[in-house]
Amino acid sequence: MKTVLITGDENAVPAQYLNPIREAGIELACRKCHSPEEVEAFAKDADLVWMFGANPGLTGEVLRRLPKCKGIFRSGSGVDTLPCAEAKELGIEVLNTPESIAESVAEHAVTLLFALIRRVVHYDKGVRAGDWELPNGMNWHISGRTLGLVGYGRIARLVEQMVSGFRMKVLHYDPFVPDSMDLDELLKEADYVSLHCPLTDDTRGLIDARRLALMKPNALLVNTSRGPVVDEPALVDALKNGTIAGAALDVLCEEPPPKDHPLFALDNVILTPHIAAFSADFEKNFWTCSAQKIIAAKERWKSQRS
Repeated sequence: MKTVLITGDENAVPAQYLNPIREAGIELACRKCHSPEEVEAFAKDADLVWMFGANPGLTGEVLRRLPKCKGIFRSGSGVDTLPCAEAKELGIEVLNTPESIAESVAEHAVTLLFALIRRVVHYDKGVRAGDWELPNGMNWHISGRTLGLVGYGRIARLVEQMVSGFRMKVLHYDPFVPDSMDLDELLKEADYVSLHCPLTDDTRGLIDARRLALMKPNALLVNTSRGPVVDEPALVDALKNGTIAGAALDVLCEEPPPKDHPLFALDNVILTPHIAAFSADFEKNFWTCSAQKIIAAKERWKSQRS
């Protein structure tokens, strides 16, 4: 089996994670490809095309011109930048490693939620400005409140575990989970809403003006999934008009955002630069899971041939 990494050269991945791949009898070549033409030339005889992050060179058209390709693999969680429709049509597997970052993303989502509830950023800025006698302004509480999870996969379930000590009532919406509740009903009932769904045609703009209006005026929204799951202009209006009370976002529709982004002018918003997946354990988890996924693909395809 031949695997090609198209988002970096040999130095992009620590050697201790590349070695097990080669020791498993997998031919591995690494090169940073910048265009469809480069990807096609480099991957024309590959069984598996591997990347981390987005690579604009891997298009649906290129995929059709890779006759040996059995799978495309993105280290990490989201596959919204991959040509998934063409892969499905061609019978090519789409692989990722959501397990490598799930715990870290869940931790970040909970951290953002608690920072919003306790107004941590607001009070930090006040103290630094010399204002110790800040108004209370505490409009929220954690324990005993209702948290709505939109998407109920690995990350959302970890969030549920993490908040269990706070006696929170947890609701969830996920069209692929049998006991999922209706999304509109969840938004009406939840005090806090955390988004954990992938970006697809069905989830793009899922949280729009109509759905924001369903939420409680004192509700808070956290997004660590993908920016376009939220209708951003509608969110800005909802935050300005008091439709909802606050938001914490690790992801935006445009990354990095323009310097004049309207969210920057709002003091009821916390923003982080798409870093939810990162922690002290990121590198070890990320690359170990990647190597394991590649080796497992080889074994699976070998067994399918025999």
